[in-house]
Amino acid sequence: MRSTSINVKAIACLAAWAASVSAQRDYYFNFGSASVVMERLDPLINPGGLSGHVHSVVGGNAFGATMDFATTQSSTCTSVDLIPDKSNYWMPNLYFHKNGKFTLVPERSPKHKIYYKYGDRGSPGKDRSEFPKGFRMMAGKANLRSDDGSLGSPGSQLEWYCHGPEVKSTGIPKGFTSCPYGLAAAMRFPSCWNGQDFNRDQPLAHMSYPTTGLGIDGCPAGFQKARFPEIFIEYWLDVSQFDGQYGANESPFVLSSGDPTGYGFHMDFLNGWQEGVLAKAMKTCNAGNTGYRLDTPECFGAGSVQDGNAKEACKKKSSVNEDIGLNGPLSQLPGCNPIQAGPGLATAPANCAGRAAVEPISASGPSSATTATTARLAQATTSVPVPVNTQTKSSSPVTPTTSAKAGPTPTNTVPPSGGSSELSPPSVNSTSGVWKAAGCFLDAVNPRSLGSRAEWWGQKISSSNCVERCDSIRAKYAGTENGGQCFCGNELRNSVSHPGKCTSKCVGDESEICGGSGHLSIYSLDGLVSMKKRRTHHRHSRHFLDSV
Repeated sequence: MRSTSINVKAIACLAAWAASVSAQRDYYFNFGSASVVMERLDPLINPGGLSGHVHSVVGGNAFGATMDFATTQSSTCTSVDLIPDKSNYWMPNLYFHKNGKFTLVPERSPKHKIYYKYGDRGSPGKDRSEFPKGFRMMAGKANLRSDDGSLGSPGSQLEWYCHGPEVKSTGIPKGFTSCPYGLAAAMRFPSCWNGQDFNRDQPLAHMSYPTTGLGIDGCPAGFQKARFPEIFIEYWLDVSQFDGQYGANESPFVLSSGDPTGYGFHMDFLNGWQEGVLAKAMKTCNAGNTGYRLDTPECFGAGSVQDGNAKEACKKKSSVNEDIGLNGPLSQLPGCNPIQAGPGLATAPANCAGRAAVEPISASGPSSATTATTARLAQATTSVPVPVNTQTKSSSPVTPTTSAKAGPTPTNTVPPSGGSSELSPPSVNSTSGVWKAAGCFLDAVNPRSLGSRAEWWGQKISSSNCVERCDSIRAKYAGTENGGQCFCGNELRNSVSHPGKCTSKCVGDESEICGGSGHLSIYSLDGLVSMKKRRTHHRHSRHFLDSV
């Protein structure tokens, strides 16, 4: 039976955890990402052909059925924040299953939150190596339908989390009817290498999880050829459109592999980091102890972090001419994936009518719309072409996420800045007086830089009505983001001034500006803002960062 628990804030446990993190001074950085494509390809397990199920793919836009390091470097853009990272990360999509129909669950900000942990106990980069060119690995097992002991620690630390009622489980949890702040799956990759190449017949054999946090010595015997940074990914999903369509004891969600339990969640990684960049950053970058700014000389350098609009714009046209659910509910999961609930291992069906095959038809260079590996879906049962799946950005509004403090708030504050003329309107009259535009600031998202004292979305938001709402609850700051979100708070945490990044027109008044992708238009009564640096982690990452 799946173990489900309600997250309770236990002060003693949290304090002990915070002390542990403070003592170890774990070094890590994290960045957000968007899907570059959703399609039924997997160059690790099914090179040159179709994968058994649909994946959400992140990273370089040269992703295809057959890949090596050179392929990753031919990408003309990447859907992650860090420009030098043209790697690909992919995982199975989630569907909502009801009345015989499968509805593709949209992703929600931050979509794929990727963490790299690379140092322990005050030793940044100690015995950590960058990945070799074209290195590849997996985490998790797609055929699992129950916990076989590999999902804890040391292990993949798989966790599903419904944010709002705060319900979590190793598999897809029950006990809720709505996840207002999103449903997320989180998993970490192994980091200890035995020096062998990836073998698709034994995809987990060349890697192992560390048993301690003490560099290469923390790796098990036989896996001390190298210790890489630990990659941990949160996959965020917006299930709000299904509210009211299922009961607390139901489990209506199913992975694209036909897994209704969530135990078979898995992730793949193909290294495409620009050579030398990651190795250098791991030795000097203390991003995990400051909470932001990866574009410093100590981390990845000036110009290394792209804005949210460029990240979201990086797409490739699907290589598979197949409807995966972007055009509406499906009568069956793409590929041959009957639902198998276990608890035994899932098995491949003996017969699959209509199974598709990949036929290469071109080798044009990649762009934001095409890929070097292009394929055509040839259906066995009919010659009628299936409509091409067109990749579109989700229009789902961003909503705030829950958070937990990882440590005490430092007393130092960033000197106030303000008096911005770049925002529109430059001022707003409200009950308490005239609120002035303070400027454009980064939103750390996990947790929200402006906190979550109050927030509104899904309505006709403008900077003017956001200020009025924040003023009505006596908040110190009002912030709008991404054209249609409003946040109110009394402090701005883990942020930095980013002039020129707030360019999104407000959905409620196109004459006004409502922040940008991952950026807040901030207003205050004096037009000033004081920023606090606070070490904070999301509940998923808190578990990861406290592990070896």
